[in-house]
Amino acid sequence: MDPCLRGGSTAGFYLVKVLAYSMKRSDNTTRILLADEHRLVRSAISSLIETFDKMTVVAEVGSEQQLISEVANQDMDVALIDAAVVSLKGVELLAQLTSLCPTLRIVILSSYSSDSYIHRLFEAGICGLLHKNADVAALEAAIQKAARGEQFMLTAMEPEHFVSVASWLGVKAPHDNPLTARQCEVLQLVAQGFRSKAIADQLNVSIKTIETHRADIMRRLGVRHTAGLVHEAIRLGLLASPHDTGESV
Repeated sequence: MDPCLRGGSTAGFYLVKVLAYSMKRSDNTTRILLADEHRLVRSAISSLIETFDKMTVVAEVGSEQQLISEVANQDMDVALIDAAVVSLKGVELLAQLTSLCPTLRIVILSSYSSDSYIHRLFEAGICGLLHKNADVAALEAAIQKAARGEQFMLTAMEPEHFVSVASWLGVKAPHDNPLTARQCEVLQLVAQGFRSKAIADQLNVSIKTIETHRADIMRRLGVRHTAGLVHEAIRLGLLASPHDTGESV
């Protein structure tokens, strides 16, 4: 027996772990995490992925808290995340996931298609954006691209062709965002029809703070009422138009 393994030595223990990890990953299987609020959707996507070559689902989560926990504790290559799971914290949550696992490739499933929205996601460090109208072949190709570290988009405008993110970012420039990150969160919730008390509860702040944010958002966008606020935010690309998305998220 190798001396370094005799007597339960610490060095031997870690050597065994390293060897076991190498053997486990020798088949180059891509390990995938699924994040979606709906169990049935997770189950359906997981079943599809298990039919793909050299891919396996190692975790399924339905909330932001579960997502953070799994990324912190699981060994995975690609995270396929529904936009609704990251809708409240957005960029902040994506940055946290990247910090927890720098090698993780994040692919967002979404039906949002505004230029500003797409820019914010890629600036936050995601690897790819896959529109919910994509077919099964596109899903498999997206995971393969992510595993290789490629950046890509499959949008509603071009549902059958992957778009080069580098070239797209070179010609698309979002409107300057006059709002802070917190104001963007408030704006998203206002657009979804939440009243100030509900927003305050979700963001864990006072109603007065939310009212102050709303007033400041309206001032910065030059509007006087909520309907005008949502319309102007869509025009500036700060919110996705419901006519563009075809669904809420």
